[in-house]
Amino acid sequence: MSSVQAIAAVTETLRNLLAPYVASAVSGATVSAASPDPPSGALANPGVNIFLYQIAPNAALRNRDLPTRTRDGTLLSQPQAAIDLHYLLTFYGDYTALEPERILGAVALALHANPVLPRSLILSTENSLSFLSGTNLDAQSEVIRFTPLVFTLEEMSKLWSFLLKTDYVLSTAYVASVVLIDANEPLPPPPLPVQTYRLNARPLSLPAITQVVASPNPGAPITAGSDIALIGTNLTAPPGGATQILIGGIAQTPASIAPTRITLALPAGLSAGSQTAQVMQPLMLGIPPVLHPGTGGASGIATFVLNPIIAPGSLPGSYALSVNPSFGSPPEPALVVSVIPTVRAGQRVLLQLLPQTSPPAAAGRLFDGGTLTADSDTVTIPVPGLATGTYAVRVLVDGAESALVLGPGRAPIAPLVTV
Repeated sequence: MSSVQAIAAVTETLRNLLAPYVASAVSGATVSAASPDPPSGALANPGVNIFLYQIAPNAALRNRDLPTRTRDGTLLSQPQAAIDLHYLLTFYGDYTALEPERILGAVALALHANPVLPRSLILSTENSLSFLSGTNLDAQSEVIRFTPLVFTLEEMSKLWSFLLKTDYVLSTAYVASVVLIDANEPLPPPPLPVQTYRLNARPLSLPAITQVVASPNPGAPITAGSDIALIGTNLTAPPGGATQILIGGIAQTPASIAPTRITLALPAGLSAGSQTAQVMQPLMLGIPPVLHPGTGGASGIATFVLNPIIAPGSLPGSYALSVNPSFGSPPEPALVVSVIPTVRAGQRVLLQLLPQTSPPAAAGRLFDGGTLTADSDTVTIPVPGLATGTYAVRVLVDGAESALVLGPGRAPIAPLVTV
């Protein structure tokens, strides 16, 4: 691998390559490597000057070494910079004897006859200078090829007017591609070889939930503390896997598992309203087998409604309902209702009152209890302008309705409150 001295080694090897051609073209001509506007005497005259004016990442190899590190910064492979070197060659000598043109012809022939730097010449150059020792440029995997660049008049004028603070002299440009510079960082030891392996194959049969109902009565509302059933397909995990249930994001142990039906109890702490259910089937991997979350299949998220209920009262068959005849300011009647589960902060409560008239009224009245600012299992809902009488009561929390007890003719008979 090439060290950071690789760029200097390319420049010096190019000097050695051009030197015999230049000397044969013009007697006494040499090759220098300096800026075209250095102090007097630094440039070869007669001769050619080599000036590295620009480097650029090699388009083909710039990302070949990626990634070089793991997420925690551990080195995976030696970083390697792939760059192209842009050289400006300027020619000096007696213009009356056309020495610059003669030297230019010699350089053009040299780089046409030797478009690739010979590895033997690179090695000889490295050995001739102590500061280039150990560069290892001769051993890099890619050869270094020189290609002439053709500047437009505008590009040439910009180069000389902006970069160089000297009058124009005869010049041409070449690009050397590609130079690979490797980092000298110790690599971690290779991973230990695999002594044994376990390979399992399983069909792709993802679980799917088509319906969430109360259990054992599918027609009943789902309420806090009740059992539910997940109806679907592929609900039983294949061999080597397990079945897990998430209700509202809370893991829950199922009571029974069948390919098309899973029954389980709802976890505590759920709030009324829309809830979610999902079947996870992680794999048991390793020796001994250990459950690996995130592997295996997972169903889509199914939604169901957790309905609130009006809490039972102190007497058998009664409900925790009461009337506050003077609530708020100005005072107005309000209905106080205890609700299961606890209504959470941010949930909106509505109250529906259905008058117990004969014949039964087709519609009742709806009162807005607003959005709660704190968790509470008791809500107070103003009922301004409510006529005296007996009403069937229904509470709505985030759109989820409490159930009514229906009598003959499906008329609601409980829970009731008298105002």
